[in-house]
Amino acid sequence: MVRISAAVTANDMVPQVKSASMLAHWFVLDTLLLANQANRDGMHANALALTRQCVEAISVIELGICGHPDAEAALLKWDADDLTPGKLRAWLQANLWSNYGSGLWNEPWSTFMREFAGAVQPYAHYGRGLAQWQLRLHRFYDASEPDADMHAIIEVHPRAYDEQKATRITLFHALLAYVLGRIWLAANPADAEFANLMAWLGAALSKSRYLDGHQTDWGQQFWAMVWERGGGTILE
Repeated sequence: MVRISAAVTANDMVPQVKSASMLAHWFVLDTLLLANQANRDGMHANALALTRQCVEAISVIELGICGHPDAEAALLKWDADDLTPGKLRAWLQANLWSNYGSGLWNEPWSTFMREFAGAVQPYAHYGRGLAQWQLRLHRFYDASEPDADMHAIIEVHPRAYDEQKATRITLFHALLAYVLGRIWLAANPADAEFANLMAWLGAALSKSRYLDGHQTDWGQQFWAMVWERGGGTILE
């Protein structure tokens, strides 16, 4: 985060948007601080709702530090509410992402970012999916016979701490840090030491039991309820 912090304060954009990426960076740092505390206290739905806001802020950070000649004009459109979050990501995909290389596996960076954003998009509003993050899943029982019912043991009370949910939210926070690092690296490719660090982090994240993007669309793996076929919850 030190490199990002320095970069967002060093741009030479016009005063109207010069501080935009810096404010977005502060927002991400403070939001992750609040989300981490909420996650530790068992408020997983609240932590996830906060975390989701970081995805759009990262796009603003990216505009501020990418060095593209048209980034300032795009940021001015964003400042004037003429560039929605979706259109901003489309601009990044059209102008920058083809130069970023692959994501965690061999997929294009645009595919990785689609899954990254899609994983938490359902939690932009309070609905059934987000409400399920307030529950603690103890065990899920698969039906042993074709006509038998499946059933689960679920704990319901305020701040029901679920180890698996807490772990997966922490994983997404690590993905956020990885994305920010890759954004900075794309604008500063000569930093070999940092490139090695990002390669190491990416390799570690790609081996998570909660991410199998080399096989499926991994965004769905941030649904609230995840279990193994044997009925137990997955814990790394």
